[in-house]
Amino acid sequence: MSARPGDVTLIGREREKQVLDDLLASVRQGSSRVLVLRGEPGSGRTALLDRLSATAGGLDVLRLTGTETETDLPFAAVQRALLPRASRIADLPAPQADALRTALGTSSGPAPDRFLVSLAVLSLLAALSDDAPVLVLADDAQWLDRESLDLLAFVGRRLRAERVALVLSVRAGTPGAAAVSDLPTVDLAGLPRDAALSLLRSRVGTALDPQVADSIVAATGGNPLALLDLSGELSAAQLAGGAVLSAPLPVGSHLEDHYQRHTRAYARPTQRWLLLAATEPGGDTAYVRAAAEALGLPDDASDAPERDRLVTVESHVAFRHPLVRSAVYRGATGSERRAAHAALAAVTNRPADVDQRAWHLSAAALGPDEGVAAALEQGAERARARGGYAARAAFLARAVELTAPGPRRDGRAVSAAEAASLAGSPVRALALLDGVDENSLAPAVLARCLTARAVARKYSGAPHAAAESPGLFLRAARTLRATDPAAAQDALLTAFGEILGAERAAGDDTLADLAREARAQEVDSTDDTTLDRPSDMASTLLGALAALATTPDARCVPALRAAVEAMRAPGAASSETFQRHGLLAVAVTTALWDDAARDELVRQAAAQTRAAGAIPALDSALWVLALCETVMGQLGAADHLLAEVHELREAVGLSPEQARIFANVELLAWHGPDFPALRERIDQAQGAADHLGLGGAASLARTARMLLDLAAGDHAAAFDAASAIAREGFLQVGLRVLPDLVESARRSGHDDAARAALARLADVTLASGAPWGLGVLARSRALLAEDGEADAHFRDAVGHLSRTRAVADLARTHLLHGEWLRRRRRRREATVALGAALDLFERMGAEPFAARARRELAAVTGRAQVPLDRPTTGLTAQEQSVAELAATGATNAEIAAHLFISPHTVHYHLRKAFRKLGVSSRRQLAHALRPPDAGATVRR
Repeated sequence: MSARPGDVTLIGREREKQVLDDLLASVRQGSSRVLVLRGEPGSGRTALLDRLSATAGGLDVLRLTGTETETDLPFAAVQRALLPRASRIADLPAPQADALRTALGTSSGPAPDRFLVSLAVLSLLAALSDDAPVLVLADDAQWLDRESLDLLAFVGRRLRAERVALVLSVRAGTPGAAAVSDLPTVDLAGLPRDAALSLLRSRVGTALDPQVADSIVAATGGNPLALLDLSGELSAAQLAGGAVLSAPLPVGSHLEDHYQRHTRAYARPTQRWLLLAATEPGGDTAYVRAAAEALGLPDDASDAPERDRLVTVESHVAFRHPLVRSAVYRGATGSERRAAHAALAAVTNRPADVDQRAWHLSAAALGPDEGVAAALEQGAERARARGGYAARAAFLARAVELTAPGPRRDGRAVSAAEAASLAGSPVRALALLDGVDENSLAPAVLARCLTARAVARKYSGAPHAAAESPGLFLRAARTLRATDPAAAQDALLTAFGEILGAERAAGDDTLADLAREARAQEVDSTDDTTLDRPSDMASTLLGALAALATTPDARCVPALRAAVEAMRAPGAASSETFQRHGLLAVAVTTALWDDAARDELVRQAAAQTRAAGAIPALDSALWVLALCETVMGQLGAADHLLAEVHELREAVGLSPEQARIFANVELLAWHGPDFPALRERIDQAQGAADHLGLGGAASLARTARMLLDLAAGDHAAAFDAASAIAREGFLQVGLRVLPDLVESARRSGHDDAARAALARLADVTLASGAPWGLGVLARSRALLAEDGEADAHFRDAVGHLSRTRAVADLARTHLLHGEWLRRRRRRREATVALGAALDLFERMGAEPFAARARRELAAVTGRAQVPLDRPTTGLTAQEQSVAELAATGATNAEIAAHLFISPHTVHYHLRKAFRKLGVSSRRQLAHALRPPDAGATVRR
């Protein structure tokens, strides 16, 4: 890219120049760096980027510049930067390559996930860096199209060791600046006094009074652009102190006014030419020239601003500063801007620019215009096909404005809201939906309206919003039942999925209403043979959930088993139903106490989302899998999964505060220790969950407190918590708490409650026959059995649980058995059982229960038990993930695709893991990563 007009040698900015020099040096040495330059208009952001580009010898420089008129064209900025390097896309993994080509418009295919496109760009930059270090510069990033800005923010959060530097400049106080606020940032204030005076004197060719100079520097705050412009604007008399300075001086917000006054002084044809140049998104000289000819402007219309160095005209029109372009466009009247857009629309005729033409037409329209609205709608579909949901929302929102009131306008508003939600703009989506007359919508459109509102409300952060989602999806299912049974079924499955998160916060009757709708759909699908039959898996799954909701006892077990069999059938995991609703397996398998089926199905769901590159869906799957691993007592695995979840959430811009709200507090309770700070954090999580209507998260918090109470021996408090959870009886949650209710009730003197809970537990677990369920049943029976029978029940429980992954329940069984044996003075047997419990708890990292086991063991042996020191690898979570995958034989490219990082970052983490583990090859990793056995622990 050619140098910008008005470039000067930088005076001042020594600190910023050093930061940028260090950035280049770091990248040349093999690291990656990210930096945001944030400042007011005229603060020197562009000049610093120019200097950085000029000093980046040997680097592959990609430069993007945001323009206000291009903000709604999907991937426009990234497309211009990457198309010259498109040949390297072939080096990427196939899913990434396909997604990126589709986003750039060079091939067609399914609409790509926006995060998969971002990962593809990260991989492409890493591939380019194999040839030379890469420097990506994005000037005025606040004006980049939303897709490009989000993509660059994603890349910035994932860069590690790719020999890639990303530097963005943003105007302070803009939404664009907020979008990258979590990246390393340098704020550009005004120049220091001495540097500002030096800059001013370097540009003044006449006498400069010292007091006048100080006044100018003070008034401009050291703003470099204001100082440069003033040096040419003030008269010799003013500079010498012989005339009064004008006020206000052009600084900050006054700079734009200053440029507007400057350009208004030109002849009318020149003003119109400048407006055309400012309105053409890419500064395409051919389009500007053609539009000028159509308007009858003279050939020399651009001469004056070229002489004044406001613009240069080559293959593209380049403004002296982005603020000049903004001043020209904003300074025009509405009718002048419409005329410019209309002239450009008439000459924008290349096939690749059809969406740009539609946008010009829309900007030129004053009132309803169906032709333009239809063109925008077509453009929106093209944006959707490329994964440009923010652009699609913008196109459709403008189409809504240009559509006369009625069903067509409402339909377009619903489509715009759907796109806005997918683009992460729930407030915009809700504003669009609020203008829709639901009573006038056809059933299919009404269902889409309801589901769009459900999604937008859920992610809006509004109080109790998540609790409203199941009811809205239920309304959609009812709306569709008579006309589209398959879609109705999908909506109802989604409602069940949503209520797993909302639980009782959705309302006491909502779960029953979902079950009734499932029964109604089952009847309708049997009676009406004229419609397409819904999916067998979906029907079976809905039947199971309805049975669990209405009869959470042995009667629901056959339906639950049928659903598990349907989901485990050959080819089932690749079906659309499984891909969309596979995580519902958690409710079905947990109610059956079938840990093997649950682990298999949830892992399959995670694998499907990972293969598709769908980061939000993968986040959900990994989160659910971490919850399952927590329940099993596989706390290290849960920690590992949550570390990956953290990486994903960091990549998509979730703040640390948001991540803290959505913590797995049950896992925190298992790890302990039980300090007041932990209980306070659990209370904070429950408060946030209650506020948002996330009943499932609130139940998680209650479970966490219950576990701490059980570990501490406060059985009365544990009984209160377990009773409340069981009383709500929400699907699988009410069943999972039954063993805890038996234990806490028995230990706190509520024997009737313990026997009632045991009866419910026996009803389901005996019908299911799964080892996990039989194990917790035997343990619960032992707690209520006579002395002559209890020991056998405990031993049965150990036998059943030893065949499962339920380490937590096995450890708790040993603990309860050991306590029972100690109270009967069977000291040797008690020592064995309590020792087994302590060993398992310490291996798990379950400190609160380990502390209880130590106390009991000390009471038996008479010796204080101290914690064990267990060897650790010292690896970070990311290093551990990379090393474990490498140990399976996965290549760097495969690991990168699996973890949504670049191959260079894989190599970086693997190198560090090798050093920490003391190995030199992948073959040695498996042994080095193997968990230490009992003999490897060291008693302090």
